[in-house]
Amino acid sequence: MSRFSRHALVLSLLLTSTSALAGSQWVQARTVLNTCGYFSTSQAEITLTYRNDDLPWGTRVFLIYGWGGSSGPSSTFDWAPAPQTVEAPAVAPWHWGTTVTGVIRSRSSTQYTSINYVWKVVLPDGHEFYEKGNGSTYGYYAADFSQVPMPCTTTSGTFVGSATPLTITTVVKN
Repeated sequence: MSRFSRHALVLSLLLTSTSALAGSQWVQARTVLNTCGYFSTSQAEITLTYRNDDLPWGTRVFLIYGWGGSSGPSSTFDWAPAPQTVEAPAVAPWHWGTTVTGVIRSRSSTQYTSINYVWKVVLPDGHEFYEKGNGSTYGYYAADFSQVPMPCTTTSGTFVGSATPLTITTVVKN
């Protein structure tokens, strides 16, 4: 096998896989109750970081995310209200990251307990793949923040305390 054909084979394998270049990642969260009296809303601040030392310089990374949770005991969902896409800028060599915030609980409303996401990786030549931790068609990562401490604050949108590292699971969905 020639050097060129070996590189062509590696590239073709890369492009046919949805998780070809596995990276590592971290997710941390802070949550806050937006009042110290009568319950109104709660918010979460989620910081996600993706690392992949195998990616070429000039790669762009995007976070596609939605909220998981329930609107009742038997009504669960994965991507509420609709999937959002944000660019995760480079935060260090071979590290990309972003922070997202959202209302996770409201009185008599939906309750979000996890952030569900995939990483969209766009290589400098325009080819892209999705890092989702498994080979299923609609798989994704999930990070549950339901056990993160939730202090109260009188200033809406102000997060207090240290971020809590979250456990990341991979969800297989075909």
